Amino acid sequence: MKKSPVILSIVFLVLWSCSTNKGTDGSVIVDMSSKGAEIPASMYGVFFEEINHAGDGGLYAELVRNRSFEDKEMPAGYHADGDKLFPAPLKNHLTGKATGETFRWDTVPVPGWSLESGKGADASMKITKISPRNSEAPTSLEVNIRGKGGDVTLINSGFWGMGVRSGEKYSLRFFLRSAGYSGNLKIRLISSAGNTLAEISKDVINDGKWNEYHEVLTPSQTDGKARLYVVFNGSGTVWIDYISLFPENTYKNRPNGLRKDVAEFLEAMHPAFIRWPGGCIVEGISLINRVEWKKTLGDPADRPGQYDTWGYHNSYGFGYHEYLKFCEDIGARAMFVCNVGLGCQYRVGDACSENEVQYYINDVLDAIEYATGDKSTSWGAKRVAAGHPDPFPLQYIEIGNENWGPVYNKRCDMFYKAIKARYPQLTLISNHGLTSDMTGVEKVDMIDPHWYVEPDYFFKNTRIFDTVPRKDHLIYVGEYACNQKVGGGNMLAALSEAAFITGMERNSDIVRMASYAPLFECRNDRTWPVNLIWYDNLQVVGRSSYYVQKVFAENRPSRNLHSEIHQRGNVPSDSLRQYAVAGFDEQKGEIVIKVVNAVEKPWRSGIKITGGKKIMRKGEVVTLAASSLADENSYTEPQRISPVTTEFGGFSDDFIYDFKPCSLTVLRLKVK
Repeated sequence: MKKSPVILSIVFLVLWSCSTNKGTDGSVIVDMSSKGAEIPASMYGVFFEEINHAGDGGLYAELVRNRSFEDKEMPAGYHADGDKLFPAPLKNHLTGKATGETFRWDTVPVPGWSLESGKGADASMKITKISPRNSEAPTSLEVNIRGKGGDVTLINSGFWGMGVRSGEKYSLRFFLRSAGYSGNLKIRLISSAGNTLAEISKDVINDGKWNEYHEVLTPSQTDGKARLYVVFNGSGTVWIDYISLFPENTYKNRPNGLRKDVAEFLEAMHPAFIRWPGGCIVEGISLINRVEWKKTLGDPADRPGQYDTWGYHNSYGFGYHEYLKFCEDIGARAMFVCNVGLGCQYRVGDACSENEVQYYINDVLDAIEYATGDKSTSWGAKRVAAGHPDPFPLQYIEIGNENWGPVYNKRCDMFYKAIKARYPQLTLISNHGLTSDMTGVEKVDMIDPHWYVEPDYFFKNTRIFDTVPRKDHLIYVGEYACNQKVGGGNMLAALSEAAFITGMERNSDIVRMASYAPLFECRNDRTWPVNLIWYDNLQVVGRSSYYVQKVFAENRPSRNLHSEIHQRGNVPSDSLRQYAVAGFDEQKGEIVIKVVNAVEKPWRSGIKITGGKKIMRKGEVVTLAASSLADENSYTEPQRISPVTTEFGGFSDDFIYDFKPCSLTVLRLKVK
């Protein structure tokens, strides 16, 4: 019987592997003649959620905490006892029981603010809703100043201080109402050492109306823990609302924009898409405190914000419009995650009635219209009026977040049909995992499995997608991270993720998108144990996992190539923790081989390229390596683990390469 070319090829590869293993620890074999599935441009994106102060105090550039004095507003039906917030007594639609979980609550009367009285002065402050400036954000701060003599100073400490830079301009905006205050105001930026960095004086309009004030502060020094002082030198009562201090030097100089260094750090990942607004805040602890995108539009001074699922007030400053604009600026597609009338099923898990589901369907249709509609549409006209006549790059809608069960399945089907009928060009994603019960779901475009695991799971499941049935839906791995048994995240975690990504990339015919989660971590508020990017008020640090993401995105081939990895003695590569995936970059004419060596010793491997193509000797190597699996970047050594690009002159169709311990390596071989 005549042997097929495929069988002959396999026999050759096995024989070559056995022979080349002499003097090496194993081998990687890449077949140039077997081009596989396209690796789409959409493959690597990011997932944003307001967690760990990712927006307020992080990506969003506002320096004043509790600028609208809304931080003590709690969702309707909730109540606080000390530092615990108790949700409304609603029942989970799956279990029929109310949650016993409590959430963080700030016991400070006016979070972010304090009042100091000088000698001879007496003053007090309180939150009030009397004569509000805006009914949507009705609270203001009443300051009563009694007696004459010393100054009274209202102080905002920012988000664990304010990061200001010498010589840069900061726009101050606030509203004040007074009918009889006898003095004026001095507004100062004070350093952590107590020095005045900038100061301006303002006269007070005493007409009993809300008046808006604008000024610019330019600090004389850089300081990561500055504070804002509002100094009163007279007596009387004043009401203050919305005090904002905003850098003019934002990302791309956008008003109400993003902190430049954080946004540029994100841009450097080259994300194909950004998912917003979450995450669990999409559903809320219960439906009462879900994110309502319509309330994030318009003048930031008029946005009410919301108590956030993760235990602090979300100002809504980084709203739907700002998010869409950032996607446009960064060259990414937008993914909007909508609520399907279900509260977080891991928390309260309440459900709206069936009669109310249409409200939520209409809400997501309005969100799509805002992003993509022309000026003849109701919500498209609002976008045009906001200064953006062209549509935003919205491409994906995820129907709910981490929802499951028969109620979700029914609603998922309803949302899919309603959205597709009006917007067939959009990609619609459900919350289902690889083995979820999808009874009642007629059609979805993609499913969204999530993984938060320990390293062994990722190492042992690099082949999990190999045997997934190829159905009529694709896969978006919307949340994944190694966040167990790795402390705050170390190189072991990063390399386990890299190994798992090789399996996603190898199966790009079905896995079309992926995003690590969570994205950001404020140095002073880690709600979630392991996150991708760290920052304080002046610094941004990428974990080793950040650089894994960056390396894969920057070295995405056009198509997969068939590749195999062999170990000496035919030991399974999973047990030795070496992994490989290969592809071809058609634009550059290069073979791209990614190899993970997740052990603390070098791995010497033979590399064999079959398929009859001539390989140029000179090429490029990108190496991300650590001194140990426990190693990690830090604020003092932010580049301790970061990619190094070198030239290599020993490429051929049959060569040996020594992969460093604890490393992810990319070999880029030019094909003549």
